[in-house]
Amino acid sequence: MIKEEKEKTYQGRGLHSPNLRDALNEGGLLRELLEIVKSDEDLVLEIRNDYFNIYYKGGNIAKVESANSIQFDHNYFKGYQRPKYESDKKEEERKALKKKMLSALKKERNYYDFVSKMKELMNDYWTWLKEEKGKSLKEKDVQHSLCINNTEQSEYTIIDVEFQVSTEARYTYKKPIRPKGRFVARKKRSPRFDIIAVRNSDHQLCVIELKSGVNALYGKSGIGDHADSFEGTIGRMPQVFLEEIKGVVNDKKNIGLLSKDFELSDSNPEFVYAYSFKSNDQDRGGNYVSDEQQKELFVEEMKRMHCEQYRVMFLEKN
Repeated sequence: MIKEEKEKTYQGRGLHSPNLRDALNEGGLLRELLEIVKSDEDLVLEIRNDYFNIYYKGGNIAKVESANSIQFDHNYFKGYQRPKYESDKKEEERKALKKKMLSALKKERNYYDFVSKMKELMNDYWTWLKEEKGKSLKEKDVQHSLCINNTEQSEYTIIDVEFQVSTEARYTYKKPIRPKGRFVARKKRSPRFDIIAVRNSDHQLCVIELKSGVNALYGKSGIGDHADSFEGTIGRMPQVFLEEIKGVVNDKKNIGLLSKDFELSDSNPEFVYAYSFKSNDQDRGGNYVSDEQQKELFVEEMKRMHCEQYRVMFLEKN
């Protein structure tokens, strides 16, 4: 019954609960955690549907639903599987550490220690992924760099990252009319977009899809697939999405993450690709490709997928 009630009253992203807003205000139980986020350039707070996530270098350091409901991902403890920890980090120690971190969150309210330890765990986890699993973290690093370097004083202001369209949203995915020959994933339910940002020069809302390296241009999660995701969701009801983001912007203003005079245009959201050049990149035939060749392949795939109407930003290194 409670679940049904929640579904009926779905309001989209925003801090709708008075208790959650109060906890973030001066003197509230979550105020110290908010101040840590504001003072740490490696942390980003993004508002969800009556909760918020805190990201560290693109990873979710904490999900906060209320002052008494703060969750963290235990998968980050997998970094302890790295060889250097095999002898001195036993399962008992991992369990004790989890317990200690939960206590720091819910009993002692020692947010500083929690954040510091989670950073250490997450760094170990990503090193483990790279060294033991051979997983590239290039796109995650680029996303984090864009978040901390794009503020109200730069060309764009990042409003949200890892924006996943809810199945309860009015603009939830519905199969659009697709150009002939465009590749799209067979099953699509809740598409996710890398970055939601506002272009500061004209206050234009932008939905940005980040690509890194030419192999990210094709097939599933490629250029055509992402265009289909946009056209089947936000592109169907752009003003509904705009109103939801306006609510997020107001919430960020109220808790001090955006200035009070920050503006957002009423025009429909713009879909944009952002491409990060990859050093020593290879095409699908195994041939090394220069930055200029990467750019040519991007434009070629945009045409092949009938995406010429969308803009692409080629990101400068650093």
